[in-house]
Amino acid sequence: MKRILLLSFLILAIVVTNAQDEKLSRKERKAQREAKLTEQTKQIIEANAWQFDATRMLPSSGKSRNLTTAYSVVLKDNEVDSYLPYFGRAYAAEYGSSDSPMTFKSPVENLSVEDGKKGGYIIKFSAKNKNDRVDYTFNVSSTGSTSLSVNSTNRQHISYHGDLVPIEEKEKK
Repeated sequence: MKRILLLSFLILAIVVTNAQDEKLSRKERKAQREAKLTEQTKQIIEANAWQFDATRMLPSSGKSRNLTTAYSVVLKDNEVDSYLPYFGRAYAAEYGSSDSPMTFKSPVENLSVEDGKKGGYIIKFSAKNKNDRVDYTFNVSSTGSTSLSVNSTNRQHISYHGDLVPIEEKEKK
């Protein structure tokens, strides 16, 4: 009886010790993954060629919406290729147009990249679509998670959430 009790206690001690070692390795793996994402984000920002993939839209008025279609903003060679949906109030709009005002390709004006909080970045630039000036402000976390704030002269403010990814990664998919 004593042997069985001693043996079961020994087995329990071994199992508990292995479980604690596994938790440490999980934390280490998470730290390594975050370090890799931080380095990737830094390289993307320094290359000045990246893509923002929007996953959620937050209009100023109304409900936020998850985006199931591949909406994105691509910045490459001082040119922005914006393909985003828009919901909100238009103060001035082209008569009969059904195109999104956030879908256009245009040269970038006043591009600036600043260091943000906790190792992140703040990217700001302006662009002109058909008849409007659009100001983009990207708040990029160190791991690449991004929020985009869009201000327009003729439309209500709108925000998007998503991720910053290299352009090559998106082209492979």
